[in-house]
Amino acid sequence: MREGKILFFVQLMALIALFLQPGAVGWARAEPLTAFVHVNLVPMTKEVVLQNQTVLIQGERIVAIGPSDRIAAPADARIIEGTDAFLMPGLADMHMHIRADWPGSSWPVSPFRLYLANGVTTIRCFGPSGKTGKYVLKWRDEIQSGKRIGPQIYTCGPILRGPVRHPERVVIKQKYQGFDFIKLYSYLSPGEYHEAMNTARKLKRYTAGHIPFQVGLDGVITAGMDEIAHVEELFWELVDFDRHKNLTGAAWLTYVIEKSSEQFRPLIELDMAELESRLRPSVESTAAKLKDRQIPVCTTLFLDEVIIQKLFHLQAFLKKPQNRYLPQWYIERLRQGKEKHQQQFAGGEEFAPYKYLIDKGFLKELKKNHVVLLLATDAGTGAMGLVPGFSIHDELRILVENGFTPYEAIATGTKNIAPVIQKMTGQATLGTIEVGHRADLLLVERNPLEDVAHIRKLRGVMAAGRWYDKQSLQQMTALDSSAAPDR
Repeated sequence: MREGKILFFVQLMALIALFLQPGAVGWARAEPLTAFVHVNLVPMTKEVVLQNQTVLIQGERIVAIGPSDRIAAPADARIIEGTDAFLMPGLADMHMHIRADWPGSSWPVSPFRLYLANGVTTIRCFGPSGKTGKYVLKWRDEIQSGKRIGPQIYTCGPILRGPVRHPERVVIKQKYQGFDFIKLYSYLSPGEYHEAMNTARKLKRYTAGHIPFQVGLDGVITAGMDEIAHVEELFWELVDFDRHKNLTGAAWLTYVIEKSSEQFRPLIELDMAELESRLRPSVESTAAKLKDRQIPVCTTLFLDEVIIQKLFHLQAFLKKPQNRYLPQWYIERLRQGKEKHQQQFAGGEEFAPYKYLIDKGFLKELKKNHVVLLLATDAGTGAMGLVPGFSIHDELRILVENGFTPYEAIATGTKNIAPVIQKMTGQATLGTIEVGHRADLLLVERNPLEDVAHIRKLRGVMAAGRWYDKQSLQQMTALDSSAAPDR
């Protein structure tokens, strides 16, 4: 009770402070207010539901939170009735990709709309298509100013894939162009990798990416890379290959896949339980290297499941309702057997379920070692069968299936993102529902802490203070509205 009184007093003082700002006379002189009233609040600051709450929004910020019988919404505020509903933070997809053709005719519906319609209010691009990626910076600014509909964007510039001429210059250029972080890829040589990392450190640039084949996990930890782009990156640590081989670019992936095939083919004869038991010590020791290292890892586990569906259950995959939002060029490529994973796994399709088993093993071990995990899907390219927005719910489902409570799963896309965004941009006012935070909010029909699937049932979404009710969200995903601009 005492804690509740203190919290209310702090919130009341914040509310009074708004009235006392120089030049302000009550709410009338400020931006319009929105009030969620009588709502069950899921703040994600901890595992709790606060009943019968009012949350006041002014502009793009939360300005007050408290019991509805103590905080009266101003008479001129827009009222959003929350009785029996649950208000939680918007979700983030912390690893996805933006393509230059998103607003065009290639996609049946713009991915910007698909993200919002699924409750994703923040996206982080891990490599835009094209040579410069500057269009993403333009779209980011348009969304921030309200000129374009979409989630908040954070983005790297063009990926440092390897080989890279003058990595130092690339890092410097991307900093001054305004990109939020530097992405490093699998094919970088040790020299290229360390030049990029050293430059990024000097410029205080956040670094995230793959574990370069020639560098390895130990090298990445020593160099101080801020974040690892996929749980599946740890899989390659189980493969015995020559890191000093004279190869460049994509030849590295071909080589490592060949070595993994040689190494794991004898194990295919084992059933799943035997394989898991055989590999558990290696998985445990590899994941343990990240304990206490403060290096977050993006999940992207649903992709493994999608790969299995494409390889073994193609017709069922094509009939999934959400897949009607994939570009037609991708569907045709898939039907012709020319899709990315169909080609990568050609002749070795049986490895896909075993790889998924191992990746889930890594996920569990990372959780056991208290490694920060970030909700992420790798959607957006249109080239892998992942539907923007929709795939975030499958990612949450997979986390729960592998030992996460609903709260822990949701935290990967809410609470856990704030320290990452803070380190990346200096801003940390998102991911939880608190006074002063950005108003990225989901109003859901039932308690998400009981079942993450409840998040699919949205009454509405607020993105940076802009409210989209249920009807607006339905219009966003309507296939006959594909010609509508993202504005």
